[in-house]
Parts: sequence; C-alpha cells; structure tokens
Amino acid sequence: MFTVHFAVTVAEARPTDFVFVTGSEEGLGSWDPTRALRLEPNEEGVFVGSVNLGDIKQLKFRYFLGYYLYHDATASSLIIRKWETHLSARCVLPAVEATKNGICRAKVNDVFGFHAGRQMLSDGWLIQDPTNAIHLTVTGEALKFYKSKHVCEKYRIKVTPMDLRNRDDTNPLDDDGDDTNDEPATPILSYSPTEIAPLGHDEPYYKLQNEFGEVFTNGTDYAMFRTYSVAVDYLGFKIEVFKATEDKLVAIGYALPSTLLNTYGKTSVPLLTTKGMPVGKIYLEYLFIRPIRTTNLTFSMDRSFIKHWKKRTTLEVGHRGMGNSYTQFAVARENTLHSLNRAAKHGADYVEFDVQLTKDRKPVIYHDFHVMVSVAKRSENEDKHAHQLAIKDLNMDQISLLHLDHVKHQGEGKDLENVTKVTPKALDEAADLQPFPTLEDALLYVDADVGFNVELKFPMIQADGIHECENYFEYNEFLDVILAAVFQNAKNRRIVFSSFCPDICMMIAAKQNKYPVLFLCCGSNTRHQVYQDIRTTTSLMAVNFAAASGILGVNFHSEDVLRDATPIAKAKQYGLISFVWGDELNNKDTVEYFKKVVGVDGVIYDRIGEMNPRASVFSLERAKKSELFGKKQPPSPVGGRANSAMHLFHRNSESNGTIEKFENDAYNVMNAYDKRHNGAVEWPIASKGPSRRRSPTAEDLERYFVASHGLIDGYMPRPLDTAARQA
Repeated sequence: MFTVHFAVTVAEARPTDFVFVTGSEEGLGSWDPTRALRLEPNEEGVFVGSVNLGDIKQLKFRYFLGYYLYHDATASSLIIRKWETHLSARCVLPAVEATKNGICRAKVNDVFGFHAGRQMLSDGWLIQDPTNAIHLTVTGEALKFYKSKHVCEKYRIKVTPMDLRNRDDTNPLDDDGDDTNDEPATPILSYSPTEIAPLGHDEPYYKLQNEFGEVFTNGTDYAMFRTYSVAVDYLGFKIEVFKATEDKLVAIGYALPSTLLNTYGKTSVPLLTTKGMPVGKIYLEYLFIRPIRTTNLTFSMDRSFIKHWKKRTTLEVGHRGMGNSYTQFAVARENTLHSLNRAAKHGADYVEFDVQLTKDRKPVIYHDFHVMVSVAKRSENEDKHAHQLAIKDLNMDQISLLHLDHVKHQGEGKDLENVTKVTPKALDEAADLQPFPTLEDALLYVDADVGFNVELKFPMIQADGIHECENYFEYNEFLDVILAAVFQNAKNRRIVFSSFCPDICMMIAAKQNKYPVLFLCCGSNTRHQVYQDIRTTTSLMAVNFAAASGILGVNFHSEDVLRDATPIAKAKQYGLISFVWGDELNNKDTVEYFKKVVGVDGVIYDRIGEMNPRASVFSLERAKKSELFGKKQPPSPVGGRANSAMHLFHRNSESNGTIEKFENDAYNVMNAYDKRHNGAVEWPIASKGPSRRRSPTAEDLERYFVASHGLIDGYMPRPLDTAARQA
C-alpha cells in the first residue's frame, strides 16, 4: 500500500477555480475528469491532496483547473478551464520513490502547466450536455448611431451574460416588484465570466474583460467574446458601449434568446440610452458550440496530441493523395483510395484530403461542393444534359449510380485532354479507383503508416458575396458525424484536422481533446477565390486567430507568404506550427525554399515522390529505432545488491522476475534518453569478465528516473519548503 501526495502551485487560478488531479488509477478517476481528485489550498496557497493506492508499479497523472456551472439550484456541470497537455503525463514510481512507510512525493511541489522542461496548457473541451460554449463576434462597422454626437472612431464594448431567471440588480429598468415569487432565492450561476480575444492587438489571447470593456475601433477591429452556459434557454447578453476615453456609458442593449434564433448566425441588437431611448444598434455574429452527441464516444485525459508536434525535418504532404486530377494533370484520380495509397507508397508523410457530408449524412472524400449530373444513361451516343447539384443533396446510392462530372469540365473550349473525369468511363474500374470513397474506408484501407490531414469542407461566403453552398448542415451536426467516423476508425493513425472555416476550427478544438487543428488561410492571392471573413483573408489575422483559439497552427497559402514571410515568423513567435499549401509548391525549388530557408513544418503539394523518390520520415524513424533496439539483449544479472533506489526496489519486490523487468524498462528508457542527450546507445558494460550489462548504479537509476518521468536537463520538481519560502 502506498500513499501518494500531490502538491501544485497555480499562478493564475481564478476565485471560482478548483484544482484537480486525475490519473491512471481509480483513486484519481482513471483519467475521467468528472471523477478526479479535488485538491485543497494549504496555508502557503499550494494546492495539496493525497490518495491511497495498492501495490502499483507506476502512476501517471495530470493537473487541471475547473469550475462548476448550475442548471438550477442543485444540478451542476463541470467546466474544464485549463489542463496540462504534454504528450507524456506526469509519472511516479511508488516502488522506487516511496519511503519505508510507503509515503511518496511528500516533499514535491509541482508547477501547474510546467513539466518535462516545457510549459504546456490548453483550454478544456466540452465534456457533457447541457454545456455550451457561446462565441459572439463584433467586427467591421459593427456600431451604428443615429445622432452624430454619439459617432466616434473608438469605443469600449463590454458583453455580460445573464440568466433571465435572475433579477438584474445593476439594471434600474428591472424594477418589477410583482415577479419576486418567480425569481430564485439565490441567483443561479449558469454562465461563466466573459472572456475577450482582441484579434487586432499584439496580445490576441482570451482574457477577462475590463470593468468598462475593451477598446474597439469601429470599422477595423475584430473582437471575439466567449462564455460558457449550461442553461442556454435562459441565456441573454447585456451589451454596454462606453466612450473610449472615459468611463461613461453611451448606450446599452440586450441580446435575448429570441434574438439568437439558431446555433449560429448574424443579428442586430438595438442600443438604448439609460432612459430607454433608442440611440443606435450593434451588429453581432454568434455561434453556439455543444458537446459531441455520439453514443459511446467519450474523451479522457490520458493522452492528447492537440499541442504535440515533434520537431523534425519538414513533413511533406500529398495534396489529395497524388494531386489535383480534375483541373490539372495527375497520375491518379484525386481523393481516391488508390491516390492516397500511391502517395503513401511514394513516401508521403501525410496525405491531405477533403471531407463533406452526403444527403444521408455519410462523410465522403471529395473537394468541390457541387458536381455536374447527367440525366441521360451512360452512353457515348446519347445527348446528355448536365445539371449542377450539391453533394449535400445526393445520397450515397445516387452518387454511385449517376454519371457525374466536375463543375469546371462544362462549356465549350475546355481542354480536358490531360484531366481525369469524375465518373470513370470503364464501369469495371477497381474499387480503390472510384471517386467518393467514404472517410471510414480511407481510415480502414489506406496505409496505416501515413498520417491524415483531414480538411473539413464547410461552405463560406466568398469575397464577391456568393455563398459556396447555401442551406448547408448545422455546424454541430456536421462535425459530430465526421468526428464520430474518425474516432471510431482512426486507431493509432496520425490525424491533423484543418478547415478554411475558422468557426469549424474553433469547434473541432472545443468538441474533442485528442487531435490537433490547423487553420487554413487563403491570404492575399490571385489564384483562388477568397472569403469575406478577414480571419482567413489576412495571414497575420489568421495567426492571431490561431493563437487566441489555442489550436496547433496555421496552413498558409504559398503565394501570400512568398511575397512576405512575416506571418510565418509571427507564428513561430507564438509557438504555432506552420504549414504551406498552393500551386507554387509544385515547383521543387519552392519546396526547398520553404523547407530550408523559411523553415516551415509542413508543405502540401501534388505528385509527391514522383520525380524525386523519398521515404517518409516515420518509416525512417521506425527503421532507425529497430536498428538500435532490435537486437536481443543479454539477460540481466540477478546477483548482488544494487545501491540507492534499486536497493529500495529489491526490498519492495517479491520476485527476481520483477527486478529484471524493471532493469529492462530502465535499459529501454535510458537508451532513448542517452540518445537524445549524450549520444550513448548501449547500457553500460561491466569492465571485467564476459561482455554483459552490469547492474545499474545509483547514477544510472537517477538518469532513468529523470527519463521515465519526462524530465530533462536535470530539472526536478521543487520541494515544498522552497515554495513556502517563496510565498
């Protein structure tokens, strides 16, 4: 029996925050945050707690911050505000580290978010209904006043959530004395404080609002407000507009549930003076994000890749597999199982492809939102009349039976000699050559060693005012179907999500806690249609958006960053990952420029490995690892007493087999550690006698402890008395 103590210093805990620890044992909730151990602050302000565990060899754990919101006077939901997202969780070896009395970590003080020499914290995800994350956006010419005396260049805007069941004591207009019996005796805290991300500022991260709001320049600024609620049916917002230079209220407005009709949209809210006279209005965009609603799909805290990116050589990604085949020449039909597998065979590290939904809600792989449908039978001798239809209006059976063509293949004078048709001419083509494979089939039948960059196609309004595909699926419904297909079939495959739609990127990050997200940016370019949303048309704004949203990084358009690579430099400054996509990358010299001069993390291009054969970095790493550790190791010696921690392990173990397993584990971990830090690849060899591994010394075991706990450069947790002296 062991007693493991936890102590953690939290620098930025809010008054409503609780500190939790969850981990690999039932006493810590088995990685379920709703069953985690809650820590309590001691006199020095350090959050402490302990748990009694059985005879375990290893305990892994993470800390997180959370708070509770209440649906009514009794029922509540946990909201995860921040959690540690290092790839490897914290680790303790009770059999090695415990005292004679079985006490472990009694004098160790961790620092929240700091582990293995790195600070890594992420926003939580939505873990249970009825929790919603609500985003309000104020951008462009958002404020309009009727009288010139109220018109200014800059204002300050404050957005405050309200539960309409509560009385608003700050509002003099809320003076109805007859409704007191309907009001709860104690106000229901069903919402969180509002945070704001000012994307036009140098520090775009979410933060709590100031008392008199945040400065907003009408016409140029972009402000995202965020709050959480567990009672959206009663949720409203009070919007206050102050003068920029003084704490004087100019106008006030109320966004009520009737104003926010759907889960997303645009609305205008009337602005009134304190006497109730109309003075103007404010335009808002809103988005409600709810937890994923798929049966038997839950997320735990044991492992997360949302902020993990191993620094290595630039990854090379096959665009739509082997490349765009419908408007350019490619060796295989784009976005098919054959094309994806061929790219993997040619050494692609990842393959990129586009996913959208059919009418019967099947995730299929296809780039464009529309196809041309021929109403005649498949015959070369009959006239065919083509009509443009959206993929969302066709079910899978119709897609497989109809004669389909690409929307750009229509019209006279089209040079179609070197492009591939959507529907194959030969009806007996192999299944892997067929268009519209399902996402599930791609996950099951494409080489498991190649990573997937899954681009989620969600229509947006173009700069020319044309909507890419109107009356599309609801945001949450769309994402739930695709995420369910990924999590049910991905297994151990490397996955990165991406989208041109910034709201989709935010929602992916809010709905799951395992896979990272890249924001696709158009930037300023002449080759492709751009969008009205400034977050994707300006590369610097895209960087700020990615930093504020806490996603992995940005996928830039090559034409834009070839002119000016400043956005990539800024992304690195924020610790973001940078990918690049675009036709310019079909030139080998451009690829080398981005890899070796700019130093991006990934490049996406057509016809990968066709002219210059390559092997994927993952296969090379695996081969190198096999070469290093593939040889059978000699047996571990059992005679003699080891020193220090090894002696303690012998004393607490019942069999030599356990000791040998410990030494083998230590051998494997130390090899990896030495490879990174000292260049050694072998366990120390005894200086005399037959060539075999010697028993580890105290120094060896200290290095093993450091490596197995994910610690580097000699960093060790601070003892409690040090924290107390600094408090």
